[in-house]
Amino acid sequence: MQKELLSAYIDGEQVGNDITLELCNDAELQQSWSNYHVIRSVMRDESEVFLGADFTAKMATLIDQEDAITLSQPTPDEVENLPFMQKLKALFAPMVQVGVAAGVCLVAVLGVQSFNANNAQTTADTPVLQTLPFSNNVQEVSYNAPTKDAVTQEQLEQKNKRIGAMLQSYELQRRVYADSVQNQQH
Repeated sequence: MQKELLSAYIDGEQVGNDITLELCNDAELQQSWSNYHVIRSVMRDESEVFLGADFTAKMATLIDQEDAITLSQPTPDEVENLPFMQKLKALFAPMVQVGVAAGVCLVAVLGVQSFNANNAQTTADTPVLQTLPFSNNVQEVSYNAPTKDAVTQEQLEQKNKRIGAMLQSYELQRRVYADSVQNQQH
């Protein structure tokens, strides 16, 4: 019964205050609360990542278990004892690393910009909601559809004439209304 009340409470239904008190005091009910929210998010296809309550503790233990890798620059005394090419590598290695990182960033930024530019061009040409079929005429749904319901050229012309007359009437009414509004203002 408590879980049914909890589910109703999560769905926004009015339940008594006793369920909130039980929720605060009962660990099993709190776990059910968490599970219900996860289930709801999955059902709604929300793109959240469920890391869990103890995610930070798990990550801290994993980091502590990792072997520490120390990278250090050679001291000037160590550099003097190395052959010329190794000295050159030791001195320029940090600059090469920064250059590679900058190059990767540049490629990523240019790639995203060109991708967005291509998307902007394609979306500008395509209407958001296309109401007409591709062939711009009525298409039969099945092979044995009756042909008597097909629109003839004459019917199409009459329809276009009626639409034209409606547009002319609308334009005339709009002009008359605009003129009357202007006359009232003066």
